[in-house]
Amino acid sequence: MRSSGRPSLKVLGWALFIVGMTTFFINAEALMNGKAVECDGSPMRPGQWCVRVGGESLSYDEEKKNEARGELVGYAGVGLGALGIAVFITNGITTRRGNRQR
Repeated sequence: MRSSGRPSLKVLGWALFIVGMTTFFINAEALMNGKAVECDGSPMRPGQWCVRVGGESLSYDEEKKNEARGELVGYAGVGLGALGIAVFITNGITTRRGNRQR
């Protein structure tokens, strides 16, 4: 009879992969912009302010920090997704080795 591996590792792998890809796609714009600073899709220059609907306004420097934070979180998402894939692969390898020894 074939073992299906450890279910807890499968759940962990799926959770890491889903959370990782979600954080990546939410922050994909910051990753794709490079070093550009944008306000609602329009490029900003130093000294400009970004005023959004609802009255929120951010300076160029604040928006630049937000972009950098989004970029960092996006890369962390890639790392979590890769870790999830590594857990899947590890679980598969250990399952195959366990079945071979029986």
